[in-house]
Amino acid sequence: MLTISTKSKYGLKAILALAENEGQGLLQIREIARLKKIPRQYLEQIFNQLGKARIIRSVRGKNGGYKLARHPREILASEIITLLEGGIEFAGDQEEQGEVIGGFFLAAEEKLLEAFAVSLEELVARQRLRRNVLTFDI
Repeated sequence: MLTISTKSKYGLKAILALAENEGQGLLQIREIARLKKIPRQYLEQIFNQLGKARIIRSVRGKNGGYKLARHPREILASEIITLLEGGIEFAGDQEEQGEVIGGFFLAAEEKLLEAFAVSLEELVARQRLRRNVLTFDI
């Protein structure tokens, strides 16, 4: 089974919280952890990686917290997943590249990365739309 780790899932949830809060100030890690039901220590490790990659920025102090380092339209889900997963690779070693199976897996990698090439801005829009959809029973 091909799976994306909880690290990437938690990372995306937390980053999405920052994107939703864009322009409204900083969010503290304990608040993000509580809202998104992510273990705080695990989220601290994830944010450490995201900070080093300059995806998020931290501000220290009493009123400190986190915010995105760039505008949500400039950050893709694929960037976050690739960073937290250590890359996405099906193709394997170079020996397979000449074989049909190597090309098959390379094409699968490209399709997966294409599917993940969604900006945080787009994910926020999808999230807001989902929250605002009303259902009526007749």
